[in-house]
Amino acid sequence: MNDGERGVPATPDEPGEEMTLATTRVGSAAVVTVTGELDLQTARELMEAVDATLQWPDLSGVVVDLSGVSFLGSSGLGTLAELATRTAAPTGGAGYRTEAPRPLPPLRLVAPPGNTAVIRPWETMNLQQILPLHADLTAALTDL
Repeated sequence: MNDGERGVPATPDEPGEEMTLATTRVGSAAVVTVTGELDLQTARELMEAVDATLQWPDLSGVVVDLSGVSFLGSSGLGTLAELATRTAAPTGGAGYRTEAPRPLPPLRLVAPPGNTAVIRPWETMNLQQILPLHADLTAALTDL
């Protein structure tokens, strides 16, 4: 495992890291692990991965693990905030439905306290109000 996978942010003189995603099942939950930079270029990819994961059968929740994120830009913040509000709110929309919409499983986020690349922008935007960060994967899974 390299430093980026452990959640150690890149130093300012290192070139940007390409984002990678890995999705796994842990019991009845899904874990989407993000490494590298979460920015304008990569935010849509994360949204698509989480949307696809939310369709898995018998899913109790989704944890997005940001431990390996070395940069969290405003587009990444916006994507995470949208995911948080979407999974917390009832699904559906205008129009007639013959059956009730299936509620989306809850979403939890992980970022260790030392990962300032995630913690600093998250706190600056006051996003802990809508979706608190968990210090580790175990805490996030327990909170589902």
